Amino acid sequence: MHTLEATGPASSPEILADLWTRALERHKSGALDEALALYRACLEHRPDSAEAYYMLGLCQIQSRHSIEAEAALAQAARLKPADPLLQRSHGNILKVLGRYDEALRCYDVALALKPDYAETHRSRGQVLKSLGRIEAALAAYDAALAVRPDYPEAHLSRANLLAELGRSDAALEAYERTLALDPLCVEAYNNRGVLFNGQGRYREAIFSFCKAISLRKNYPEAFNNRGITLKSLGKYEAALQDYNNALSLRPDYPEAFNNQGNVFKEVQRAEEALASYDQAIALRPDYPEAYNNRAVVLADLHRGEEALRDYDQAIALRPDYAEAHFNRALCLLQLGRLAEGWPGYEWRWRNANLRMPSRSFPEPLWRGEALAGQTLLLYGEQGLGDAIQLCRYIPLVAARGGRVVLEVDRTLVGLLGQFDGLDQVVARGEPLPAFDFQCPLMSLPLAFGTTLDTIPTAPAYLTADPARVERWRTRLGPATRPRIGLVWSGNSHHRNDSCRSLPFAALTDLISERFDFLCLQKEIRDSEIVRAAERPGLRLFCDEIVDFADTAALCELADLVISVDTSVAHLAGALGRPLWLVLPANSDWRWLLDRPDSPWYPSARLYRQSVAEGLKGEWGPVLASLAREMEAHFA
Repeated sequence: MHTLEATGPASSPEILADLWTRALERHKSGALDEALALYRACLEHRPDSAEAYYMLGLCQIQSRHSIEAEAALAQAARLKPADPLLQRSHGNILKVLGRYDEALRCYDVALALKPDYAETHRSRGQVLKSLGRIEAALAAYDAALAVRPDYPEAHLSRANLLAELGRSDAALEAYERTLALDPLCVEAYNNRGVLFNGQGRYREAIFSFCKAISLRKNYPEAFNNRGITLKSLGKYEAALQDYNNALSLRPDYPEAFNNQGNVFKEVQRAEEALASYDQAIALRPDYPEAYNNRAVVLADLHRGEEALRDYDQAIALRPDYAEAHFNRALCLLQLGRLAEGWPGYEWRWRNANLRMPSRSFPEPLWRGEALAGQTLLLYGEQGLGDAIQLCRYIPLVAARGGRVVLEVDRTLVGLLGQFDGLDQVVARGEPLPAFDFQCPLMSLPLAFGTTLDTIPTAPAYLTADPARVERWRTRLGPATRPRIGLVWSGNSHHRNDSCRSLPFAALTDLISERFDFLCLQKEIRDSEIVRAAERPGLRLFCDEIVDFADTAALCELADLVISVDTSVAHLAGALGRPLWLVLPANSDWRWLLDRPDSPWYPSARLYRQSVAEGLKGEWGPVLASLAREMEAHFA
């Protein structure tokens, strides 16, 4: 296609040959403006030259003049309609311009002329993918590889599409095939790393990103993606460095700013997180994830109304954005706007980040209607504390006139089977009886339209088993000092554990032999067990606590329970025991904002970190206040 044919009106062959040679030389050397002028001069001599229009179009593509390039390549294809290269080239520029249907027609013409044109099959697949015709796109890539099995670009396109379809094993195989054919394909290494990251194969992901970066030092996407994986591994400083590298290479990279903000949020650097999200949104105003993430930080800083505006914007941009709907609901609940929050809380089932196991019951969801003798299954779906908090609704459910079955974790069966109107308690995993309706416990507030004024509240709605209480009374012996139940840490896998759990070392000034501290935790972390066991004034019962009925008995024998936000705190509140609850600055929605009390548990007093200290508040002032009040309370 680099030979100018002498067709059309007569002209000086010497002048035309000179123009053509100089045009090609200027084009090859990168002097694109001069090359464009020379190609146009050639066309003045040969206005019907498909070759000149073709080269003019290629030069205009390199000069970023896409619209002009399309006109030139269209003319080339019209002048030589039987040339498959010209038809494909016209299709390629139409693809760049987003004119996919027209591009597809060009590729179809090219393939009719040359069915074994592997490059055209691949380009056709890319357009079909853009049109949402996924299976047809995959078939096009397969057609390209049937013609040319050693075509690495087609293997790569196929791998990328398989990855998007969630067919991970097939995608990995295609990436490996790509790299076997082209060991220098940086995009294959990068995209394979993304796939590994999604599978939780973080070490392999890091290797792939490192390989991509070693081959292309100025690859911002690989730095960004490696940063995501490093964050997943808890290597926050290394992740931040990768985002800085990505942004130094590409300052207008909104995704890198958003991901940088996520790390700042994780390490409780709230103001820096907000600044990163601001940058992401400034660069990409239609970025729902950045609005959602910024809203999370604003809500944690108790700037709830601002957070709601960001959640609304995220949802306006993506109406089916389950995470934003759910987070917005949490914000409303934390603000005490319960009636507005409960409907959005139902989005938890579609929020992939929560990994909620769907029960997929065929029976309809119960929404509060009269049961008229029918059977309703209630079941716990989240943490043990949630089940303890929400089982208060069981008497209200039973009053609707049906048979009530409750399914909960085995450790709760003995504790929660005491409600009047509860017909059967089933440990999770055991066979369920037949039922007509089903409702997860956390959906009961929605079914009853609960507001702050209508929370089912009683001084106590659970009682400890008397036999267990007497057994533990004997085990503890006579009370010679005030007894204080103590819980300083919860589930280490909880997403907010680093904020809500106390390090045992922080309790040095709280635990003294003036009191008889009873550890109510069944699990103590390996790093703390020796120090806790040797601490004077603290008694451990880890191996003796069988289930929550034992914990309830210990709570009953304690004069006071001091706990971080765990299931034991809910248990103490449900038993009506005096509860002093220690909360981080970014506490859970159910504790509302700023209040020293809880509408869910009348016996609770709340001790909070100051939000003015940032997301990672200090425990020292909170524990000092507790120590003073303990001395005064038991004086």
